[in-house]
Amino acid sequence: MDNTLRIEQIQHFVPFDELSTSAIEELMPHFRYHQLDSHKILFKRGVEDDECHFLINGELDLADEQFNITKIRGEEAENFLALDSSHPVHRCAAITQSHCSFFSIKRHYLELITTWTELRQSYEQQDEEADWLEALLTSNLFNRIPPANIQQLLMRFKERSVSLGEVIIQQGDEGNECYVIKSGKAVISRTSHGVPETLAAITTGTLFGEDALTSALPRNASVTMSSDGELMVLTQEDFTTLLKNPVLEYLNETQLHELIEDGDTGTVVIDVRTRQEAIAHPLPKARNIPLAHLRHELASLSPEFIYVTTGEARGEAAAYILNEAGFQTKVLRFDEQVSN
Repeated sequence: MDNTLRIEQIQHFVPFDELSTSAIEELMPHFRYHQLDSHKILFKRGVEDDECHFLINGELDLADEQFNITKIRGEEAENFLALDSSHPVHRCAAITQSHCSFFSIKRHYLELITTWTELRQSYEQQDEEADWLEALLTSNLFNRIPPANIQQLLMRFKERSVSLGEVIIQQGDEGNECYVIKSGKAVISRTSHGVPETLAAITTGTLFGEDALTSALPRNASVTMSSDGELMVLTQEDFTTLLKNPVLEYLNETQLHELIEDGDTGTVVIDVRTRQEAIAHPLPKARNIPLAHLRHELASLSPEFIYVTTGEARGEAAAYILNEAGFQTKVLRFDEQVSN
């Protein structure tokens, strides 16, 4: 009997069939290979299990609470999912009917990997092997940064190794760093009114964690690694000096009026306060898009307009997000003289 776990065996199963050989190689330390003889119990019904199990070869029975038997054979094409993994408490018992080989992985890790592979199908993904620096420097944001600042940025980034399942950013925490994925994958999630929601899957070259640095507000989402990898880390001070300040432009109320009246391009004022704040103290002729919803509303905005954001620190964070997405943006400062 073969006592080694091979990559092609893992790639037979969902969600690993969507991962490259190199990605599976990175995950290998997180798999547990094990065997059982005939008439042994892999897991019992009603017992909580922090692992998910995959049958490589052999035959076993899954018995539910009515003692209905489902036979699973390792060599059959229909065997491509984890065994009885829809719930952390097993609904069935698993009893081997021959000598069987398995690999297992922590349930939390499997959920992260599954989420990333499913979400990436709805996003335009970069090549996993793409150079992180190339991906970063070709983004809309970096087109607005002076070349001297880019050189300084590359000197200020610090490399950090991270692991599958590691929480890089925790929702609600204070932000003092931002990150670029040099290698690896991560999942962005948010809990609202006690309900968790997965927002996006990110990979090589993605900058994240900057929102809290531009707004001085707590982290608005969590970021968890869905693979091992390397991050490039930038402190808040370096981010503000080299990234935030160069890309933000300001204007006052007089300049806003002139821009609206005399500008060749249409101007849209975006109030990024909460709905309640905007209703209580409305800003005339402004479109209310709360900062927490802005990324989701980017598709409804047109690059043909200039966008002016308001909301003090939140207005700066909104302008940064819009700049990052390639829009022309300015930040409104009330009752201040702002030089051009």
